[in-house]
Amino acid sequence: MSDVPSNDATSIWDQRYEEGGLACTEKQVVGDPIDYTQHPFLYRHSIAKPLTGSLNGNPLEIIASRFLDPPPDNVLAIGSGLAFEEEWLIRTGHARHIIAYENSSVAVESARERFGKAGLGEQIEMRCGDVMLDDLQPGSFDMVFVQAAIHHFYKIEEMFALFHSVLRPGGLLIYDEYVGPDHHLYEPEVMAILDEINDCLAPRYRRDVIRNETRTAVPRATMESMLQMDPSEGVHASRILPLTYKWFDVAYRGEYGGTVMRPFFVGILPNFDWADPKDQTVARLIILVENLLTKYGVMPNYHMRVVGRRRDQPLADLTAEEEARINFSDWPGLSRKQE
Repeated sequence: MSDVPSNDATSIWDQRYEEGGLACTEKQVVGDPIDYTQHPFLYRHSIAKPLTGSLNGNPLEIIASRFLDPPPDNVLAIGSGLAFEEEWLIRTGHARHIIAYENSSVAVESARERFGKAGLGEQIEMRCGDVMLDDLQPGSFDMVFVQAAIHHFYKIEEMFALFHSVLRPGGLLIYDEYVGPDHHLYEPEVMAILDEINDCLAPRYRRDVIRNETRTAVPRATMESMLQMDPSEGVHASRILPLTYKWFDVAYRGEYGGTVMRPFFVGILPNFDWADPKDQTVARLIILVENLLTKYGVMPNYHMRVVGRRRDQPLADLTAEEEARINFSDWPGLSRKQE
């Protein structure tokens, strides 16, 4: 993590790394009632297949094969956690050297130990602290890489300016992010669609193991609950795409929804028997509904993998008209030329 003005979020993530059970750790919890991305079946069908065309595909490999040949010499990674994606880039020859910043000392020490044992310490340099406090030289990196951390940045305008500053002309920004409403406070019209899908499920699927009740509606996030869980979670997520297009020429935009999947399976995921073809079918139909609603512009995408190439000069702030429907698959993109 990075760019956190207090110790609150950092201490939360220290505890999570110590306990394991995160999507970014090796101790993945198959029956996790919170995060669908940690479940192998849901990950393969709702993320891997839409982005790669294969249930066993690696979304990062698709990007690396297209944009990282030849491999960049110097990569800046921010909010790297345990740096498993960064390690993959080095091991597969898609990057030569990475400097990775992470606020959690627990994550940094764990990654350093792993890299030392693997003989990768010279190629992946882990730094504990805020990247914005270091005096990184302009144009000193070929690529900036961020794995699910931008939505935690408080000073998001300054962070995008940093991305632009440290990259050489034509350098790449690559990220995988939640780009939905701030703090996951979904729009009423989106939640109404989720409730309609919820109504289609038999009661045994709707049993919420967290609240110990059969839900009649998909639980809504509140500002109070989100600040208690993690004050940095999605703090300025809605600004990620507009700022990306302001500072970068987007060369790749891999949309994978998440708008339904992120909140829908919270608390009910353990109700499914994942060895039962009938339960698999129910889950796949929910995924299909999300895919169709996002594909045809009925519902926005709140998760994306993006590759942007540094603009020589950033655009002025996008207008409301230019930002309208920026999360939708039918968004036409920017019509004006680079200024």
